[in-house]
Amino acid sequence: MLLRMGILYDYFIATTDDEAAQIIDWGAGPGHPPEGQPPKEHVEGGIDPAVQLGTLEAILTGRPYEQVSSRPRHADLIAPNEESDTEQWVVTVSDDFVTLMADASDDQFAAAAPPWSQTEEFWGAADPIELEQIMRGLRDIAQRAREQRRHLYCWMSL
Repeated sequence: MLLRMGILYDYFIATTDDEAAQIIDWGAGPGHPPEGQPPKEHVEGGIDPAVQLGTLEAILTGRPYEQVSSRPRHADLIAPNEESDTEQWVVTVSDDFVTLMADASDDQFAAAAPPWSQTEEFWGAADPIELEQIMRGLRDIAQRAREQRRHLYCWMSL
């Protein structure tokens, strides 16, 4: 799993923003619910949902990063509120990204991994094979989110 400055990233499925925002109270993320509640379907991504996922989407689609990152629901903060003093956050993942990942092929991942690994956000030194594995994990959860007609979110913890 890639770690970026000690930040954990878990991608998970929820029906609504309000449901997703409740994960902030779980403390250890979507896989560790309070007693009596089931865990959320999730995957440890190790990837920042704003810049790194935006860069991946730009590579896969050929669109400029600025266009990708300015769309609605691209890493929009839903929990906690901006005034909160916490080391955990929940952000949205755009439905366009979910569709892109759910439909992507292994060949597309193999072609995207080398240029993505060389981006500034990975200090030009990420392992393309590891990035392909991460993309496949994101594809799996994106497919489940789409099948269930739900949304994808990212829980982050410092």
